[in-house]
Amino acid sequence: MNIHAHPTNILSFDVEHWHSATLLDGTVDSPVDRIETSTQIVLDVLRRYDVRATFFIVGKVAEQYPELVSRIADEGHEIASHGHTHTPLFDLSPDTFERELTMSSDAIQEACGHRPVGFRAPNFSVTRKTEWAFEVLESSDYRYDSSVFPMRTPMYGVSNAPLRPYHVPGNDPFRSYHVPGNAPFRPPLSAMPATDLVEYPLAVTDTPARLPVAGGFYARLLPIRLIEWGIRGLNRRGIPATIYFHPWEFNPAVRTPEPSLPKRFVSFHGIEGTAAKLERLLRTFEFGTIRDELDASEGNDLQTTATEEYA
Repeated sequence: MNIHAHPTNILSFDVEHWHSATLLDGTVDSPVDRIETSTQIVLDVLRRYDVRATFFIVGKVAEQYPELVSRIADEGHEIASHGHTHTPLFDLSPDTFERELTMSSDAIQEACGHRPVGFRAPNFSVTRKTEWAFEVLESSDYRYDSSVFPMRTPMYGVSNAPLRPYHVPGNDPFRSYHVPGNAPFRPPLSAMPATDLVEYPLAVTDTPARLPVAGGFYARLLPIRLIEWGIRGLNRRGIPATIYFHPWEFNPAVRTPEPSLPKRFVSFHGIEGTAAKLERLLRTFEFGTIRDELDASEGNDLQTTATEEYA
């Protein structure tokens, strides 16, 4: 396969209780727990298409449902951290974030036998205000992060952040250098100090006005052809598209009238068609885990001269 023209895209799932999602947290009285049935729906789809994905799991979920985490790992999927309490970094300090990482790693190791090497922040809360998170992640022995949403939205995002995976520079974590292809690249130290941590940003279009095609609410809201167009545009540049969903987005039983109408719209709109949209993506593109893509990229010959990437 020519990875420059057709990189393996990344499929990921953020495993949390549906009622702990940012817009729903605290809005539902006595919610019914549906995490096992929702996750099983996802596992069944992935098994049918023989696709492996990265599951970012909240540490408390791993404590409550260790058998579920073990089952996900046993089916060949990567287990990564989604924090311990699903608290956005906006509400944490570096010290409390470090403790969250340790607790989530301990819980995941107890559940499936190994510690995670990847992290995704709840609500994509790694932004310029919380860029201290990169240093904490590296010092906590994480190999990669996948929290940067490379466009501004009302809730999160970093304008003009890189579109492709990149080694996080120590002095400007939202700028990268790159080589042709889809591999993360460590720039020459003379050009820009870099850390060992690799960032896998979420998928937005490679257009002057960026559009979110990363999955989740965007996949439920937008026509599937627009999502496919956006992924193809990234792939033409050799950029793997990092896509995400939540298992609860595949389970219409989580619908509830309790939250406000705007919150219900963002949380539940299009939920009946999520599985069909995912299956179409799985028929159209190649997907894999972040860990596999990272391992493959670090094995590539990266001696090509780098050029600076601002977009």
